[in-house]
Amino acid sequence: VGEGREGGSAAQLLEKASKAAEEASRYAKTAAEFAHQAADAAETARQGREQGSHETLTKSIAHSAIVLTLTVVKAVRVVGYATLDVAAQCRAAAKRNPEATECSEQSSTAMTLGLEALNAALACAEVTESTAAQLQQTPGGEAEDCLEGDSAAADRYVNAAVKASLAAASASNAAMSAAIAAVEGSRQCTQALGSNTQADGKKGDAEDKGEDDEAESADEADEKDEEAVAAEEKRRRPTPEEAAANTAKRLVEQRHNNHKVLQRLNSEILGHQQNVREFLRHNRQLIPEVSGESKQKVAGLLQAYAREASGELRAALARGCGGRPGERAFAGGNEVLAALQSLPMLVPFFQSNSVAISVSVKARILKMSALHDLPLAMRVLDQEIFAVARQALSKDDSEGLRQVSKLQAKMQADLSSNVAEEAAAEAAG
Repeated sequence: VGEGREGGSAAQLLEKASKAAEEASRYAKTAAEFAHQAADAAETARQGREQGSHETLTKSIAHSAIVLTLTVVKAVRVVGYATLDVAAQCRAAAKRNPEATECSEQSSTAMTLGLEALNAALACAEVTESTAAQLQQTPGGEAEDCLEGDSAAADRYVNAAVKASLAAASASNAAMSAAIAAVEGSRQCTQALGSNTQADGKKGDAEDKGEDDEAESADEADEKDEEAVAAEEKRRRPTPEEAAANTAKRLVEQRHNNHKVLQRLNSEILGHQQNVREFLRHNRQLIPEVSGESKQKVAGLLQAYAREASGELRAALARGCGGRPGERAFAGGNEVLAALQSLPMLVPFFQSNSVAISVSVKARILKMSALHDLPLAMRVLDQEIFAVARQALSKDDSEGLRQVSKLQAKMQADLSSNVAEEAAAEAAG
C-alpha cells in the first residue's frame, strides 16, 4: 500500500471519528434539552394537581412528559451508537499506530460508556412503557366517590410524569458521559494519526472557518429578523381570540418540529444500527454471550405473546365472518391479510417506513428471540399465527394462501437480516 493511500485512509478514519463525536455531542445536548422539558412538564402537572386542576388536564400534561421522555430515549440511543462508532475508529487508529496506547485505552472507555448509554436508554424505555400503562388505568368500582376517584387518578398521573422525568434525566446523564468519551476518543485518534493528515487538516479547518463565518452571518440576519418581528408584535396587544389562535399555532409548530426531530432521530439510529451490525459482523468476538436461562425466558415470552396474538387473530376472523371465536368459517383472503397486518406483534414488519425501535414490546421480544434462535422463532410464528391464518382460508383460495406465504417469507427475511448467516440458512431450510 502506498503512502498516498495510507494517508487518505487515515484521513477518512479521522473524519468518521470526528463526525461520530460531533453527532454524539449534538444529540447528548438534544437529550438534555428534552429531559429538561420533561422535568418542566412533571413539575407543571404537580403544581396543577396541588391547585386543583381537572384530572383530564393533569393526564394530558403527564402524557406530554412521557412523550418527551420517549424522545430522550431515541436521542440517547443515537449517542450510544455514535460513541460505539468512535470506539471502533479508535481501535482502528491504535492498530495503525501501536505506540498510541492512550487511543487504545480510550477505545475501551468509549465502548463501555456507549454500551452504558444504550442500557440507560433501554431502562428509560421500560419506564415510559410502565408509566404509559399507568395513564391507561381506569378508576375503581362504580361505588367509589367521584371526587376521590379523580384525586387518586390525578396522583397517579403526577407520579407517572415524575417517574418519566427522572428516567429521562438519568438517561441524559449517561448520554452526556458517553458524548464526552466520544469527543475524547476523536481527539486521541487525531493525536495518533494527525501527522499523516496535517495538510488535509489545515484545508478542512479553512473550509470549516468559511462555513462558520457563513453560519454566523446567517444567524445574525435571523436574529435581526426575529427582533424586528418581536418589536412589531410588541406594538399591538393581541385580542383574546388572537392570543388563543397564536397559542394553537405555536403548539402545532412545536409538534411539527418534534415530529421532524423524531424523523431525524429515527434515521440516525437506523444508520448507526447498520454500522454497529457491520462492525460486529466482522468482530464477532465482541458479541456478548447470552446465558441459556435468558434465552429460555425470551423464548417463553415469545410463546406467550404468540398464543395471545393467535387468540386475537381468531377473534378478528370470527368477527369478520359474523361468527364466534372457535366456530368453523372460511374467511376471504383480504380479511385474513388485514387481520394479520393488524396484530401488534407483526405491525412493524408491514410498515412502509422502517422504524428503528418498535413501540410494541411484543415485536421487540420477537426480534430478540430471533437473534437467539431464528428457527425456533419462525416455528412459533408458523404454529401459532400463520397456521391459524391458513386454516381460516379455503383450500381453493390459492391467491389468499399465496399472500399469507408471502407475508411469512417477508417476516423471515426481515428477521434473518439481523442474525448470523448459518442461522438464516437453517431457518430458510
